[in-house]
Amino acid sequence: MANIDVAEEARARGAARLVTWTTDGTLISLSAAAQAWGVGIRDIASAVQRGAVFEVWVANFPYIPAACVDLGLEQSTAICRALDGQSASAKLAFLRSSHGGLGGQSVTDALRCGVPISRICELARATILS
Repeated sequence: MANIDVAEEARARGAARLVTWTTDGTLISLSAAAQAWGVGIRDIASAVQRGAVFEVWVANFPYIPAACVDLGLEQSTAICRALDGQSASAKLAFLRSSHGGLGGQSVTDALRCGVPISRICELARATILS
């Protein structure tokens, strides 16, 4: 019985964290992503279907990681396709984490410092998260 309570508490903490990310800018609405990229919401939905970006669902609504928008469509597509087969949470963890293979930087920081997108995609393909 105690294990069930611990699991429920963990799920509740995870759900609360996701809600926090929708208010702190980590995850943004599809309309905000569309506005940032200067496209329509249908274009964002198409990008999700193509694997160019991915959705994180919170309280029955889809959100896009702000990091994908910051990367731009071309770089986001390359990285998301390199992470193909991974769960949305694993992809988000990859984008948000600092990586030893990137000199301890996040993906967006590494790109700003001139790390080639090919190196980041190589690291993404080598990353196995569940």
